[in-house]
Amino acid sequence: MTVVEKILARATGRPSVKAGDVLEPKVDLAMSHENAALVINQFREIYQGTPLPPRIWDARRVAVIFDHRVPAESPKTASNQKKVREFIGAQGVGKFHDIRGDVGGICHQVLPENGYVRPGYVVVGTDSHTTSHGALGAFAFGIGATEMASVWALGTVLNVEVPPTIKVIVKGRFRKFVGAKDLILHIIGRISAQGANFKVLEFHGETIRRLPTSGRLVLCNMSVEAG
Repeated sequence: MTVVEKILARATGRPSVKAGDVLEPKVDLAMSHENAALVINQFREIYQGTPLPPRIWDARRVAVIFDHRVPAESPKTASNQKKVREFIGAQGVGKFHDIRGDVGGICHQVLPENGYVRPGYVVVGTDSHTTSHGALGAFAFGIGATEMASVWALGTVLNVEVPPTIKVIVKGRFRKFVGAKDLILHIIGRISAQGANFKVLEFHGETIRRLPTSGRLVLCNMSVEAG
């Protein structure tokens, strides 16, 4: 099995999975930023007409980081951020990073810097560049607000099709002034901006082994630009 297939097998309790299988994997970490306000609206709708209170399935596995509109550029954004703060407090979410300089930052930097992502995790985020966390050995991908609301309620992602994997082997050493961003731009140029639609890029080779974590984060962050 590929790395992602092994991760999804673990997340579904199966001995093995293959490309094309449709699964409902358990989520290890669910991340949102300011768009958590929209997720909250969708999440509350799930419970309308039921006697159940809207409760996140596991507050320890949810992270919210304000980073796209910091500080708030409009009254609407400020109101939405206030809504998120109140909701986070009521739900007991500890992995909350507000706009304060001592706790804030870019969401895809905050997660690895705080040890929130581990190898083998299934990570979802309401941001397309959630793929960044593949650098840490996770299966990480972006989803929409409605899907995230479902994750908050169930702790699983519905209807995940196991993706095919493209194995990328990189050999050699970078020349001076060449780095991970140059590499991923070259790869995307080779396979095209649609070359990895609904696929996984799995990086191998001596060049990758020498890359620091920061370089691996760059590779995985920009991999989404290949599809």
